[in-house]
Amino acid sequence: MWNRSRADQTPDPAVADERAPGGLGVGVQVWVREHGTPSGDDWVGEPTGVIIARGERGVRSVTLPSDRLTTWVVAFSEPQHRRDGRGPYASATIPASLLVAAEPAE
Repeated sequence: MWNRSRADQTPDPAVADERAPGGLGVGVQVWVREHGTPSGDDWVGEPTGVIIARGERGVRSVTLPSDRLTTWVVAFSEPQHRRDGRGPYASATIPASLLVAAEPAE
């Protein structure tokens, strides 16, 4: 384990606002909507899960925090399959444009 001082725990501005427009961020429950045009890469139905990490960003998207290339790693509530039969997947990296934050529970 590393020994971190309080100074090391200052939030990084890039990470502090991890919740992007639309309420997406680590720990948020989401559902995956389908593409406008169905394809083999779509998920069967509209699976639900929880965001567990930020996805990797390409070099082109570094300066655009809320672009269509932003991705999140979602752990599904139950294993999911692609429309073409591939799977089952326990988690997947999904574009933010296909994720919808679930309504908060009261």
